[in-house]
Amino acid sequence: MDKMPLGALISITYRSHFVRINDRMKELGLSAGQFYVLMVLSSEQGITQETLAGRLLIDKGSITRAVNVLEDKGLVKRITDENNRRAVRLHLTETGEQLIPEVVRIDQEWEEAAFSGLTEHEKTQAKLLLLKIAQNSYEAAYENGDKKWKKFAMKDLQ
Repeated sequence: MDKMPLGALISITYRSHFVRINDRMKELGLSAGQFYVLMVLSSEQGITQETLAGRLLIDKGSITRAVNVLEDKGLVKRITDENNRRAVRLHLTETGEQLIPEVVRIDQEWEEAAFSGLTEHEKTQAKLLLLKIAQNSYEAAYENGDKKWKKFAMKDLQ
């Protein structure tokens, strides 16, 4: 185990997650790129695309493309903020809301497969450790002062 670099383990996990999610989302006419947007909007409706990009640590262009697809499919709508006409808020449509349980199920199935053979305590510990690793990695990549630096989006989950 010590011979395999941490980055390789994370890369394998990320890639296999992406492949599985993308495969399951295809059944819904969507892709893994839209999956992450739907997951965030399922719990945070009314956020801006910029906030969404920050939550997912994805560039604004990728978010715009994903939201455009979801909007074209009638799953997401953009609503101009009444208090700030320049801000556009993202909301799930009724159809989007109805799709969320299936999207959550897809993610839960992957998580069950990934955690297969682990106790509940080990699952909790794994998530806590991965969160710390993700934060440390993010902060090492984007040190204060870097033009892309933003507060680690998931810091409040600890």
